[in-house]
Amino acid sequence: MGLGSALYPPHTLHQSRPLTRLVSTDLKPLPDHRHSPQRPGEGAASFGILCASRDLFQRRLEELLRQSGTGTPALLEAFSREVGAAHDQLASANPLDEFDAAASLTASRMTLVGDDDLELDIRIRDIGSHLRAAGGHDLWRCQLRYMALLQLPEMKETGNPVGSEAICQGLWALCFQSNCDLEQKLALLDHIEEHFRRQLPALYRELDELLADHGVERMPAQSTPDTVATRSDANRWSGSGSGSGSGSGETMANPLSTLQQTMRLRLDAGQPACARPATGDTGPRSGNATLDAAAMMMLKHLLHRLTTLEDRAASAGTTVVAAASRPPMPLHALKSMDLDLPLGKPEAITIDTMALIFESIFDDADLPDAVKASIWRLQIPLLKRAIVDPSLFADSQHPARLLINRMARAAIGLPRGTRWEHPICERIAAVTTAARGPLEERNAALDPFLAELDVLIAERDEAIRLAADGHVLLVVEHEKKLFAEQRAGEWLRASLARTGSREIASFLEKYWLRVMRAAALAAGTDGTRWQQNGATAQELIWSVQPKHTADERKRLASMASSLVSRIGAGLDEIGIASSDKGDFLNILFELQTGALRAQAPVTASPPVAPGESQRDSPGADLVENRGAKILTDNGSQVQYLGLAVKASPPTRPSAAVWQVGDWLRFCLPDKKPQCGLCCWQSPSSATVVLFNPDWDGAVAMPPAVLAQQITDGRAQVISRIAIFDTAAERALGLLDQH
Repeated sequence: MGLGSALYPPHTLHQSRPLTRLVSTDLKPLPDHRHSPQRPGEGAASFGILCASRDLFQRRLEELLRQSGTGTPALLEAFSREVGAAHDQLASANPLDEFDAAASLTASRMTLVGDDDLELDIRIRDIGSHLRAAGGHDLWRCQLRYMALLQLPEMKETGNPVGSEAICQGLWALCFQSNCDLEQKLALLDHIEEHFRRQLPALYRELDELLADHGVERMPAQSTPDTVATRSDANRWSGSGSGSGSGSGETMANPLSTLQQTMRLRLDAGQPACARPATGDTGPRSGNATLDAAAMMMLKHLLHRLTTLEDRAASAGTTVVAAASRPPMPLHALKSMDLDLPLGKPEAITIDTMALIFESIFDDADLPDAVKASIWRLQIPLLKRAIVDPSLFADSQHPARLLINRMARAAIGLPRGTRWEHPICERIAAVTTAARGPLEERNAALDPFLAELDVLIAERDEAIRLAADGHVLLVVEHEKKLFAEQRAGEWLRASLARTGSREIASFLEKYWLRVMRAAALAAGTDGTRWQQNGATAQELIWSVQPKHTADERKRLASMASSLVSRIGAGLDEIGIASSDKGDFLNILFELQTGALRAQAPVTASPPVAPGESQRDSPGADLVENRGAKILTDNGSQVQYLGLAVKASPPTRPSAAVWQVGDWLRFCLPDKKPQCGLCCWQSPSSATVVLFNPDWDGAVAMPPAVLAQQITDGRAQVISRIAIFDTAAERALGLLDQH
């Protein structure tokens, strides 16, 4: 059977009605979170919101496909149509259960018998999994809003109308529409996947903002399955609550729990879940008192062996700080084989799962070695806690996990080779030493240590922001000059368009432009000086135009003396020599005399202002592109990247992307990635100033450049990344490769 007939038999394709044919009563009304009576029209409102979201999803995906360079008009149309139809089916008022939904959406592939078709099916399924991972937390937050909009608290990943399932349906349509052979189709899918994986987080953020703007709140995350795992380092919020906006207040997917389950399946496959109770439970484990007593004895023996290892490691140092900061190198993650534990036992699974976490942390290229050493010193206490407290795996906000997250957060931006004598490393090491005992106890509170790290984070960030003040002042002064130049240039273009006198045009360009620039720099374009100098120039232009009535001649005679005086004062402000002033005043007198006689001045095409050929037409909202440069003054230095200075304040980037107080990893031209604190953002141009005390100076970056880097994955808000969770994600990724 051919691919076309296998893919799209008429009786199976999209059994549900398309969204455009649904009526508003097919959708449940938006939930009223204030518990007020249902208001008329809520169903229609939900339907309209769903239509708007579907249209945005469909349109953006089509744009991404077009940008990838793989979409002919026919392919684009087929892909977009199928994505919209899949969205409509998944958003149906009477959704199928997970099995039936998958069967309905893929019914057309049930008859595939050829190897080529099977290989396509496997590849597209893989792409769906990869796109879910790429969507990460942005996809999850968007799904929470869809769950609220459709009132489906049990929605699965595969049932999300804007999830990867709908995209995969579009890819099937694209393959069907293409006349390529199998290898070409697979290459086409590879190219599309790479492009989509980079761009999908931005699409889901846009969808999330659209739903939020329409008043759709997120379904409380605790009411959803906690087994949904996301794998996006760039978009994971730490939830640590440590200053600088590091906490989002949302329950996230739990990669550590997923990692433990994966390890259990690999090492303990085939055994019933009920036969493997959570280690550390205080209740009966098997119902057999003898076996339970033996199990507890083995557990105590294991904990004793861990304590012995811990004491031996602690005695390796000579001082408290050295013991907490200078372990043997390279750092070693303790595994079950080091304790001669049988593979597959609950304790062995716990230890080996934690070993993967520690190995990933020790391999982190951004974390200073001295801080890794402090975390290494907490390895055995954490293992003990994990063995007796299963909630460490289930709870992404577990205090033990937050402790590791905040230790890493406190050290963000420090060079990899930072030594333990550094004040930040010393304070982290002191917290490590104090927390080791309480950390291994199941019910011991870690709040004092978390609070101490919060103080350290806040103090360090504030000190860096204060140290950046001189650099910020450099940027402020530089942009004031840029803004003054831009507004003076706009004024000149408008003035040249009103004058027909070659002499006056030359005077405005040569002298009065500088007067207006100085006025804008001194007090802005709303200041009295700018307004008065602008009025003087306007009167100057009028004064040399022919006067045909007695009233006009009378007005010119009365204002001539004052006008000359104001022109002289303006020229004095910019330091023009008396001889130059006298020459112009002589010319002005002749022009005004001719105007009194109603004689038209000599006209010529207005001179072109500097750079005019590269600017927009007069009167437009102009943008002056400024190249990168180094700003220096009084020991401060700023690498100032090309900025677009606009007449009106630009739209400020969403706080969900970054904000002042965030640590960002970003790229500079021809340099390796940098990590700096966002210390300031201009209220007028939105220029971002990033600083790190270990740099030679600060970096001033246009917001559009930074936003594009975040969209492309070249920049990250790393202060919102939870190192414990991202370590679990990386470990999962490594397991997937084996």
